[in-house]
Amino acid sequence: MWNAVAYFEDRQKKLKLTKNYLFCRISGLNHLEGIVTAHQGHKDFFAVNDVDDGGVIIRIGAGYFIRRKIIVFILKKYDLKNQLDRETKLGETRIIRDKLQARLIKDSNDIPELYYLDKTKFPYKEVPGFFANGTCGFYFFVTIDEPTSLIHNPDDWE
Repeated sequence: MWNAVAYFEDRQKKLKLTKNYLFCRISGLNHLEGIVTAHQGHKDFFAVNDVDDGGVIIRIGAGYFIRRKIIVFILKKYDLKNQLDRETKLGETRIIRDKLQARLIKDSNDIPELYYLDKTKFPYKEVPGFFANGTCGFYFFVTIDEPTSLIHNPDDWE
C-alpha cells in the first residue's frame, strides 16, 4: 500500500519552491487541524489528507481494487486587503501544483506502489475566498487503485 503522507512529505522537502512550507496532515476538507493550529507561526502550508471518507472497491478486468483518493493542499497566507498579493501567491501555488503532478507522473514509472496511479486526470480546485485563516491556493486529488484480494475462503465461515 502506498504511503501518500510519507511520499508527499518527502516531495515537499525536495521541491525547491516548498522548502519553507509547513508540512502537515489533515483529516478532511472540513477538518484542517494542522493548518488551523499552526497558522500563527507559518505563512505557507503543504497539507495532505489520506483519510478514506467514502472509498469504493471496483473491478478492473479479472481483479478487484480499492480506489483511494488523497487530497493535497498547497496554501499561502496573503494580505486580505491586497488582491494583487493574492494573485501573486495564487500563481505560485499553481506552479507548485503542476510540478507535483508532473513528479507524480514521473514517479509512477519508478515507484512500484504508484503503478496503479490514475494518470488520466488530477482534479483540482482553487480554495474559496477567505479560507483557513486567510490563505489562498489549491487542493488537488490523487487517485490510486490498489489491488485487493476478495477470494472467498470457506474456512472463515461457520
